[in-house]
Amino acid sequence: MKAKNVKVTTTAGFDGIEIEEYLEPITAHVVVGMNFFKDFISGFTDFFGGNSSSYQNTLTSINNEVINELRRKAYSIGGNCVLGLKIDNDEISAQGKSMMMVTALGTVARAKFSIKSIDVTKEERANRISNEYFLFLKQKKKYLLLCTNDTLNINDDFWRFAKTNKVNEFAPHLLDQYFNLLANSLDYENENLIDFKNNVTEYFAEIDSDIVIECLHNKLLKKLNYKLRDESVKLITDLQLLDYSRIILLINDQIFAVQKCGVQLLKGEKLSYEKSDIEHLVNLKTLISNNFKEHGERTTKKKALSSKLKEIWICECGKENNSDIEYCQSCMNNIYGFSKLELNPKEATDKLSLEIEILNESIK
Repeated sequence: MKAKNVKVTTTAGFDGIEIEEYLEPITAHVVVGMNFFKDFISGFTDFFGGNSSSYQNTLTSINNEVINELRRKAYSIGGNCVLGLKIDNDEISAQGKSMMMVTALGTVARAKFSIKSIDVTKEERANRISNEYFLFLKQKKKYLLLCTNDTLNINDDFWRFAKTNKVNEFAPHLLDQYFNLLANSLDYENENLIDFKNNVTEYFAEIDSDIVIECLHNKLLKKLNYKLRDESVKLITDLQLLDYSRIILLINDQIFAVQKCGVQLLKGEKLSYEKSDIEHLVNLKTLISNNFKEHGERTTKKKALSSKLKEIWICECGKENNSDIEYCQSCMNNIYGFSKLELNPKEATDKLSLEIEILNESIK
């Protein structure tokens, strides 16, 4: 089960469905800034037509966002549904700025949904579609054709459509576009690049996490420059999409740069943990200890103007370093091939040991 499959209802339950356990109340918030209010107020000039539908769609999108945040929270604590949904819209002001805060609240529960009842619902839906859904499918098909032809104009309307409707099929194309933009950019603070990154991150947070994980891990296994590898790792960790079985594959790869990505992913955390994760963590700890050996060579050298020997290590870049210097003075990597900014194998295994201990104590 995924977070997006958590069912949400405004009632205290579902017809004919047994509630096995009530867990806890949860809340989620979304704050809409001043720019939205300016546009929203101007939209009242055409309240009964024209622009009014676009503002209704925007409000619906905001409500969907806060409901999806409820779903993620419910999933993280082991629930499969949220009961008694309520949504409040409040205007708040601070330092002369007006904002709208959308708050959703409900009670997380575990319900006994039968596969049969779900199949009946799917069968009923398959016999007809609404005009709204038909128009969605039509627009989606147009966008996918443009993606195939590499002629898609990625503008605000497209992002709104992709994120609101959670269209999984756009993921590979958008990731390719983002990486092309990143690879060809000399200024990583470029406004267009930052805007694209924010949009693609928000989009990935909305769609099926398995698809995002597959897209990003496929990138890690390809020949990428260090910047694109780092960005792949960052997207996975920022979105809390750690998949330990895939990380094991990375660390077992023949390419050292790919192995390092597997270690760097362990900086992140998962959205929620299961008992089966303990075995993965134990395997990862053993794998890292066995796979990451010293890349440099420890040796001795005669001191200048002396017959005494001093201990040194020779980095794989060829630079000789005194034994008390941890990071190479030329390439800035340590003897294992990791830089100061990277999670090194020792730090990774220490982190894994702590996580194993916590999960063993918490999950029975």
